[in-house]
Amino acid sequence: MRIFILYCLLLFPLSYVIAENGCMEQSSAKYHSLAEQDSLYIETEKTESEILYRLCFNQQGKKNVVFELKAVDDSSIDFIQSYTIMGVRKFDSFAVYDNVADGNRFLFFDYESQIAYITPTCFSGFYPIYSSVDFSKMEVLLQNEHSCLKYPSDTLSIDSKVTYVPFNCNNRIIKAIFVLYAQVGKDNKYLKRKIASGDAPF
Repeated sequence: MRIFILYCLLLFPLSYVIAENGCMEQSSAKYHSLAEQDSLYIETEKTESEILYRLCFNQQGKKNVVFELKAVDDSSIDFIQSYTIMGVRKFDSFAVYDNVADGNRFLFFDYESQIAYITPTCFSGFYPIYSSVDFSKMEVLLQNEHSCLKYPSDTLSIDSKVTYVPFNCNNRIIKAIFVLYAQVGKDNKYLKRKIASGDAPF
């Protein structure tokens, strides 16, 4: 009887640890599975005269079209980078290339709010500093591709009224705003509109 009681006392804590670890692994696996399902991807549809690009959000098996670009020239939408903090994906960024202006608008998709934002201004020769993206202020810093960050005070502020910023070596950093474009699952007019190359998105 003593042996049996001693055996139970030793076995119970071990069983609890194994069970607890098992639950943690299952929860982690479930989260990983959901994270894999909720992802962005680009679809292309080609005809003889144009290419239609669709940025889609796969949410638990349901496809939501976040952005559409109708291109009759070499305009396109391209994935740039995913920004993660402590292994958690915060946002994805895309370059919406305008062949006429030879520049990009930048689109950001915030995974937490599932909202897409875009810069109304088209930039030539500048690219986002991803750690500077601020969804609360709706601002991002852009760095001149041919300069380094030696003079952070040399900053030009760009608001939504500026339609195009050409390459300019005098501005090493540009502070630009971005605006709400679409929210997944919401009835948003921008989800239904095809953006033609050379057009402003609003």
